Amino acid sequence: MKTLMSEQVLDRLSIGVLAIDNQCRVTEINTQGEELLQLTKENALGKSMFELFSDAPEEVRHVERTIETQKETNIAAMPYHWGKYDMYLSIKTKLLRDQGEIVGAMVEFGDVTGFYEEQRRLINQMEDMCVNIIPLYDKTALFPLQPVLTEVDFSHVLDEILNKLADMDIDSLIIDFSTIFHIDHVLFDKLNKLIQSITLMGVQVVVSGMKPALAKGWVGSNIPSLKMLFFSSLNDALKYLEKEVE
Repeated sequence: MKTLMSEQVLDRLSIGVLAIDNQCRVTEINTQGEELLQLTKENALGKSMFELFSDAPEEVRHVERTIETQKETNIAAMPYHWGKYDMYLSIKTKLLRDQGEIVGAMVEFGDVTGFYEEQRRLINQMEDMCVNIIPLYDKTALFPLQPVLTEVDFSHVLDEILNKLADMDIDSLIIDFSTIFHIDHVLFDKLNKLIQSITLMGVQVVVSGMKPALAKGWVGSNIPSLKMLFFSSLNDALKYLEKEVE
């Protein structure tokens, strides 16, 4: 009765569950696990994981590695792209003990492909916002800083901006801080690297819209002084550059 009830509970779970013994032989798999791994309990029970998944890459063998290393694993989204599988799985392994001795391991796993892809879509949107270079006139462009700059891969942002400036043949760039209300020392350092990289390309950098608190933070950040012009508003920066063109 206890075994039957346990199986009924496992089969009602929305995640897959698979257990193995110390020889990596499958001792349990629930209905959701069968569906996700495209197995049947009849064919899986008693079989070695290395027999069932003979061509699986080493990087997805977390439950087997848990037996080998006796270390549990928790991964929010693991690429599971090999053979007939094409998805992202959440993975959580746990050692199984009986009277203090390790007798196997189990893994809980779920299909998080939709969630992962939505997260990647949002990240791509944020990255696009952070590298939005707006052409103005006569090789002049505007780069409006976005608050989400702290949420994306800065090395990607830096590469994209430098490549865009080169492709657009920009001579003067306005970096506008109008929507930025707080910057920590880490972001100040990143912006310093960005501005240095841009100026090394021969592009004139003009800064606009920096608020008093940011200006104070900039001075206190120990960033080396850079050869830039600062204007209180974007409009003032545009007027200055327009006069330079004339």
